[in-house]
Amino acid sequence: MPFTYVDLIAWSESLPDWQRDALRRVLGQAQISDQDLIELVNLAKTPYPNGASSKPISIPASTEHVQPPPEDLTTVSLVAIRDIARVNALCVGPIPFGIEGLTVVYGGNATGKSGIARILKRACQSRDSGGLVRSNVFEPDPNEPAAATIDFKVGQNQRSHIWIDGNPSDADLRTVNVFDARSAAVQVAQPNLISYTPQILQTLKSLADVTDSVAETLRQEKQLLGEKPNALNELYLDSNTAPGTFMANLSAVSDKDVLEKLCSISEGEKRRLEELQRALEDDPVLKLQLEQVRNKAIAQLDAVIANVQLRLSDEACSNLERLLQEQSATKQAAEAARITFSSNSILDGLGTAAWRVLWDSAKRYSEKHAYLHEAFPVVRKGSVCVLCQQPLSSEASARMQSFEDFVRTDVQQNAEDAKTKVKDAEESLRLLALPDSTRTIGIQIGLTYGEASKAVRLFLIRAKLRRRHLLNMCSGQHKGLCPPLPRQPELAALAKATRDEMARLRAASQARERVTMESERLEIQTRMRLSPHLDTVKAEIDRLASVSRLDCALGDCKTHNITLKARQAAKEVITERLRSSFIANLSAIGFEETPVEVTLGAGEHGKHPYEMKLIPRPQVPPQDVLSEGERTCVALAGFLAELETTGNHSAIVLDDPVSSLDHRYRKRVAERLVREAKSRQVIVLTHDIVFLFLLRKYRSELHATHEEVSLERGYKRNHGRATTGPPWVAMPVRQRIAVLRTDLAEARKVLTTGDRATYERRASEIYKRLRQTWERAIEEVLLYETVMRFGDSVQTQRLARLVDISETDVEIVTKEMSRCSDFVHDEAGPINADVPAPDIIESDIKRLDDWVKDLRKNRGRS
Repeated sequence: MPFTYVDLIAWSESLPDWQRDALRRVLGQAQISDQDLIELVNLAKTPYPNGASSKPISIPASTEHVQPPPEDLTTVSLVAIRDIARVNALCVGPIPFGIEGLTVVYGGNATGKSGIARILKRACQSRDSGGLVRSNVFEPDPNEPAAATIDFKVGQNQRSHIWIDGNPSDADLRTVNVFDARSAAVQVAQPNLISYTPQILQTLKSLADVTDSVAETLRQEKQLLGEKPNALNELYLDSNTAPGTFMANLSAVSDKDVLEKLCSISEGEKRRLEELQRALEDDPVLKLQLEQVRNKAIAQLDAVIANVQLRLSDEACSNLERLLQEQSATKQAAEAARITFSSNSILDGLGTAAWRVLWDSAKRYSEKHAYLHEAFPVVRKGSVCVLCQQPLSSEASARMQSFEDFVRTDVQQNAEDAKTKVKDAEESLRLLALPDSTRTIGIQIGLTYGEASKAVRLFLIRAKLRRRHLLNMCSGQHKGLCPPLPRQPELAALAKATRDEMARLRAASQARERVTMESERLEIQTRMRLSPHLDTVKAEIDRLASVSRLDCALGDCKTHNITLKARQAAKEVITERLRSSFIANLSAIGFEETPVEVTLGAGEHGKHPYEMKLIPRPQVPPQDVLSEGERTCVALAGFLAELETTGNHSAIVLDDPVSSLDHRYRKRVAERLVREAKSRQVIVLTHDIVFLFLLRKYRSELHATHEEVSLERGYKRNHGRATTGPPWVAMPVRQRIAVLRTDLAEARKVLTTGDRATYERRASEIYKRLRQTWERAIEEVLLYETVMRFGDSVQTQRLARLVDISETDVEIVTKEMSRCSDFVHDEAGPINADVPAPDIIESDIKRLDDWVKDLRKNRGRS
């Protein structure tokens, strides 16, 4: 059973009241107004009252609100393409189309059909857009996009659209669909989207859209309500008090009366607070906290002083002096060794720091790259110098070994070690932590005045002086004697006194009566802090209530159920219709066995994707199994089925739709397209002359409106020159004779200008065509179309008319065709030397015309 509006109304009874009202509005009008949206938002908030006396009333949808089904979509038909610019090698046009019925645009290879198809694929609707449209690649690039003017009709209204590749196309023009081999591949291989939604499904989509709009409006209202005021965020209230508990649990349902009581402070409570303040002036808890800070500071200072005493003691100073002396002695010894070592050197600077860097680099290179696993230096026979990469002589090998011996000497190593020890001692002195302000330290531990404070300050000052002296020694700046360091200040007694005081204060703070009094004071103080914010807290309760109402209303704005129903309805409304139409079209084009079916995918907000699957093996892609011809049949059936499902009666364009089909399918496709042309404009681009004759045959049998347009290949960029009517190869005798006379008139004009050579070429072409017309006359007139080239059958019922063929007819045909050949064949001698004059050619054409007329008159045909 198909999904109906009765089913829709019955289903809507499960929706919230405001959505049922929204459905009523959707059924009654094409678009929801701003006023409708305001009313629906108010209805959505109605179940969650705010105390207002008047409430809007919803009117649920019923079958009475269902509107009559709309008329078919506006029909769009193509009239012409003109002013073509920068599209392959096409001329400017125009390319005309019959505005109704079937139009066949015929052209051989390279006559411009593909360029025309590219324009229409980009400007209209196609499964494959065709990509960039290029200009003539054999000419300079104009660096401008392809363009053309497309004339079309929307209903009875004439319109034009200037198409520029890359710019948006006209919306009405997009209802015209284009089918070709590439779009056929997409049709079969990829999921497709039905571009039109039946009205009942559109109703569900509109309902989902309205629901989203209501939800967005509610979200905007919620956003306008703002956030919690900063004044309340910064109002820190003790959670152990009644005001603190109230604010911690503040919500939309918080009791304003309770809030009023908490913020109402009586005179008696104010006096009581003063009494409590006086009674609790000696606050042991606060003093305990201060003593704890002081005790920690004393411990930290004591640790600093002990470290300074250790690091700057007389013994430490003596050790540093010893290290400096050792550094000096080892440095002198190393320098003496270097001088001795380099005395016999060819180059200066041997043993210096720069030389040492070079030597160490050479050693690393030798051990890690040049001579892996061999001790440096490598002076064995056959080795080379790692610096100059020349073979080492015995003298060079000895020198290399002596260099390494020098580097490894104890004197050199001792100098390096002594230098490192001094450097480490200097760095340790620099990192020694000393307070920046001795006065600040004194304040922290309560030693602002008195002998203890003086002792601490003197010790730290002298420590800084001694450190500075030692650092100067390390840098070689010896200035006088080392400053003395006083005896380490004794802080143990001070630390013990602080601990004793902390113990006393801790015991005092635990008295039960005091705890009660402090709790009472804190309660009154917290209420007094909350009291100035009474109005702000009330406004916040109201804001939270409004937010809660909007959140509840937003909870009713989910579209899941609507989308689910739309998907279920689509399977009933679209899938069955699409499947039935698909099977019917497959059958119509001769695809007898149907291994492919149409399935509908998951939709969202009224979008309905579908794809084609093999019935026996749905998991196997159809394009992997079907032949090219079968894919074309399946794609064409899907293309036509979708159009039938959507109700779109605008034009369709098919570019070489039978290029991969055999003769059986061609016949059925031709018949199906002619039948389609009885209800819409159908434009077929083809280079297949047999297919052209098949289309001509079926439009005659089915009495369909029919137009033919021929494309000619031009020179360089003039391809696609269109003429109304069939191509020469498909013209009947009567039309051919008219063309021959037109060609003769043009040749006569050329002759009058004195251009004899051009006239002869044209006259020869006329005789070539005249001979072809005699051949066509044999098929069409003499043999009464019993057998026709490009035909699909022998018309045996016409044989009865052939009894009147006389020997005279045979002689006339033989003679006239032989005469035509005299002026066509490329032979030597006098045959081509004297092409007949225009009057003679006219008489030759007239003899054919008279013979055809006489034969038809005798057989009772016009």
